[in-house]
Amino acid sequence: MKKLIIFDLDGTLLDTSRGIMHCYRKTSELLGLEKKQVKNETFVIGGPLRDGFLKLYNINSEEKLNNAVDTYRRLYSREGVKKFVAYEGIDRALQTLRERGYMLAVATLKLEEYAKKMLGEAEISGYFDLICGWDGTDRCTKAFILKRVLSELDTAASEALLAGDSVYDKKGAEAMGIDFLAVSYGFGFKDEIKSGALPLAAKKRSGNCRLHNQR
Repeated sequence: MKKLIIFDLDGTLLDTSRGIMHCYRKTSELLGLEKKQVKNETFVIGGPLRDGFLKLYNINSEEKLNNAVDTYRRLYSREGVKKFVAYEGIDRALQTLRERGYMLAVATLKLEEYAKKMLGEAEISGYFDLICGWDGTDRCTKAFILKRVLSELDTAASEALLAGDSVYDKKGAEAMGIDFLAVSYGFGFKDEIKSGALPLAAKKRSGNCRLHNQR
């Protein structure tokens, strides 16, 4: 039986696409990066910045890659962190889960300081027992963050569920032995959602988040 529901942040709790893509694009303009031909840039949201830059731009040296990541982070701390909105109905969904007795947590690859600030400004941080984010080190993968959540909340992997919208969320959950629930309104899994290949949480047409397994 599940007693802990863990949420990704980008594309699951908050629509942070405007701020993230603003910083990717501004970084590319400042550094003169050559863009690759991609169908949808937003598939990089929620993943490590190094992966994102390598997938979006032609970068042929470690020095250029490091410079791009550092430039992005400076821009995000000043500009990107302000550009987000909470998904409509997410507050009511979280309140319902709390009323049903679930513990709630956040596990995100966003810098933990930013995650706490943004969730606080969205007025939903109070629903969570724990908010865990990136600690600034290379060791801090999604699986590492999930392990920290389980440890700090003294919960077994079999008692937890991760709701997220990206392959990074899915792989992190698999690495930790945590069941995974994809959200249909985020930035990843478009093909998998169309094919019905993933357990799915969706939004009602009204925009309200309905966080339960629809399969």
